[in-house]
Amino acid sequence: MFIAIPVGMNYRTERLPLVTFSLMGVNTLVFLTTMACAASTDGASEAWVYSHLWLKPAACTWYAPFTSMFVHANLLHLMGNMLFLFLFGSCVEDLLGRLRFAVFYLVGGLVADLGLIAMTPDHFHSLIPGGGASGAISACMGMYLLLRADAEIEFKYFLWLVVYVRAGEFEIPAWVAILFWFGRDLLFGTLTLAFGRSGGGVGFGAHVGGLLGGLALVAAYRLFERRRQIASAPSGPIIDASLILSTARAAARPLPATSEVPTIFLHDGRQQTGPFTLTAVQAMLQRGEISPAASYWSEGMSDWQSVVELAGQPG
Repeated sequence: MFIAIPVGMNYRTERLPLVTFSLMGVNTLVFLTTMACAASTDGASEAWVYSHLWLKPAACTWYAPFTSMFVHANLLHLMGNMLFLFLFGSCVEDLLGRLRFAVFYLVGGLVADLGLIAMTPDHFHSLIPGGGASGAISACMGMYLLLRADAEIEFKYFLWLVVYVRAGEFEIPAWVAILFWFGRDLLFGTLTLAFGRSGGGVGFGAHVGGLLGGLALVAAYRLFERRRQIASAPSGPIIDASLILSTARAAARPLPATSEVPTIFLHDGRQQTGPFTLTAVQAMLQRGEISPAASYWSEGMSDWQSVVELAGQPG
């Protein structure tokens, strides 16, 4: 038997993942509450939870698509989902910002519900309850695939072969791991749909729909941001021939000493660099070394902003 568990990323977040921690707290609180109620009512409340909070396509309450993102069948189900939520959610929250991440997480969870229904044999007539955070977490994985495809994911592995036991660790690119998970879920989800099975208790369709939803959300967001930045970017300056000589002389003079503290981090959609000083960033913008689509963040900011905003600021 071979088990590989993701345990870390080679990415250092710049802000405390408050939304991710809050989502983990809500999931845990709902699980503990439902378990306590089930134990105290001899299972009566458990039946109510499955009927009202889990997603039953054929008999669904209006709020079940949301509440189904926060219910779990058992402790192992909860712990596995919270591990993936912490790893991917904290990184995506840092890259997108807290509010945007919270909205994308919930929307991705709703898309995951549609994926679950689409890959369930009876579709909207199914009475099989679906629940868990894995659909919304798959949306986080889809977002991470576009935001940090070149990152490395660290794994711990355990290998049992009769009397042979071995443990260790390894790293693989994020795009390899995420596409492997997606391909596996797509394969089993397709087989479930083709043979009319329930999926063995695993919502493969939710995983597929969630990941595709996360990809679509970040792709649309990046396209919107790029168009907004291009529209708001100042037009190129008119070249004044009389200034060429004075500019060349000024460039030939040594730069004065500066006491600027490097506090600016840059992100070009694939990797994070920094810290840099404002003067250094402006110089790189002038030389065309930074894409206008890049973002920047500095201590005290609540979200990443377009680096174009720094071009016109005084040094």
